[in-house]
Amino acid sequence: MKLDQIADQIYDADVLVVGGGIAGCPAAAKAAEHGLKVILVEKSNLSRSGSSAIGIDHYAGAFPRGMTPKEFDEQCDKLGRGGLFYGAMPFIDPTILYKLQANGEWAIEELEKLGVTMRWDDGKLRPIQSFRKVPFLRVHWQNVKPEMAAGVRKRGVQVLERMMVVDLLKNNGRVVGATAINNRTGEFVVIRAKATVLATAACSRVYDPETPVPWKYKFRYHWCPASVSGDGWAMAYRAGAEVASMEQAGRGFRPRDDLNFGIGNQNNEGARARYLTWDGKEFAVPSPPVLAEFEKTGKEPIYLSIENLSDDFQKRVEVEYVDERMISLKVAEERGFNPRTHWFEFMDNRPNQLHVPPGINVDTDFQTRLEGLFAIGDCVAGQHDVANAAVSGFLMGDTIHTFVEKTSKPVVSETEVESQKQVTMAPLGVEEGTPPMELECAVRYICNRYASVATAEGKLREGLNRLSSLKREFLPKLAGPNPHFLMRALETRNLLDVAQMHLQAALDRKETYAHHVRLDYPKPDPELQGKLHYQRLDNGKRVVEFRNVIPMKLSPDHKETR
Repeated sequence: MKLDQIADQIYDADVLVVGGGIAGCPAAAKAAEHGLKVILVEKSNLSRSGSSAIGIDHYAGAFPRGMTPKEFDEQCDKLGRGGLFYGAMPFIDPTILYKLQANGEWAIEELEKLGVTMRWDDGKLRPIQSFRKVPFLRVHWQNVKPEMAAGVRKRGVQVLERMMVVDLLKNNGRVVGATAINNRTGEFVVIRAKATVLATAACSRVYDPETPVPWKYKFRYHWCPASVSGDGWAMAYRAGAEVASMEQAGRGFRPRDDLNFGIGNQNNEGARARYLTWDGKEFAVPSPPVLAEFEKTGKEPIYLSIENLSDDFQKRVEVEYVDERMISLKVAEERGFNPRTHWFEFMDNRPNQLHVPPGINVDTDFQTRLEGLFAIGDCVAGQHDVANAAVSGFLMGDTIHTFVEKTSKPVVSETEVESQKQVTMAPLGVEEGTPPMELECAVRYICNRYASVATAEGKLREGLNRLSSLKREFLPKLAGPNPHFLMRALETRNLLDVAQMHLQAALDRKETYAHHVRLDYPKPDPELQGKLHYQRLDNGKRVVEFRNVIPMKLSPDHKETR
């Protein structure tokens, strides 16, 4: 069967960008500046999509332009390697992290050219020191996504909204585009491209949300639920790309209800909140060992209080929430919660996300092990924060033309497209099947029960058995009665794959290391010291490797020229 008989729509591009967030928009815009034909696919509305949909109050990582690798290393020591971007240092190629930081000021200039408001009310940049010691800017980013969307369209990027990319297309090992569905019309779409860029964020929905909510199916995360379903990780893994550090699970040390005081405000411009045990005794800073000890000795719950801070501080917090999460002010008011006087319950010592260390493995040009497939932003291993996302997007977009110019026209296999269409559209034909959210909640339960906080071989094997059972028995029964629920069913398929990657990696790593805690292996393994966990599929067979962290590839005096 010919391609135009299989697909409802066919698009061609030099560059396909999957995901229209703080990484995807800069990448698409910058690539288009080089005269490339760029298609950006976003499963939501580009003007209000991704984790930054409702705004951001700070832009992290305002590092000086043109620092050398030697200066970068000194900066890391000064800021504390464990605190640099939530401890990202051990989980990333240092050359990549150097490039991200050394081009931080250049990226700020590029964001302004894109139309993003970077300056404060007085027309100046407002750098301050954050609670993580990392320098960043205070920004008024209520409308950052509408500004980015306008900038992307102004540069001639073709935007396909309400479109979910489902799987990558390959030809002789090279990625040549992707298949997708329109989650409003149900149309099956093929996009051929010389280069495909994944900018689909990380994944949180394999764990329960950090914030208790009153409705049945919990769906309130710190990061946007529509962009934390692991789409990029799952499709890259299925295609044969490599994912790294998937055994690690980020722990959310933040106020549980997140009513009116986010983690970014805990040390706001020198002002420090107070951490208290349930009986009002103050302690230093929460950490996994401290929280574990408090749980054993009955000192939980613990709280965070800002009642000791000045009115000026309280007003700054309110301004920041107007920029980032205005709804929190309304929720607090409706619940009778006064953030100036009430205590915030602090979260417990459990993972609530796969964020920071895990992700797709890339080289210093942000290309995966698959020719033609690139990844940027939070879906990259070891990358985190809006600043890293934006810089990686600009850097990749500024250089991808060199790959495109030497790459032949993509050719897709009708057989592969037909096969992917059958998998993609299958939920539409299921009557009285399993609603996607019910299966998703089952995945979350398994990760919470068998991989949360601390684990061991028996728990991990049982969790994997249960995930395999879900995939075998219930994945074929997922019902997508309309295009929107078809999208949700396909997200659940991705979440199942990500959860399996997570538990399999945790089973492989027989030691306690960073955020990975094994009760049966409570100490680090000397033979694994400095080695990262990598996994991929090779002709359907899982391949696992432990490899040493890549050393810095640049000379100590190298300077970025942008």
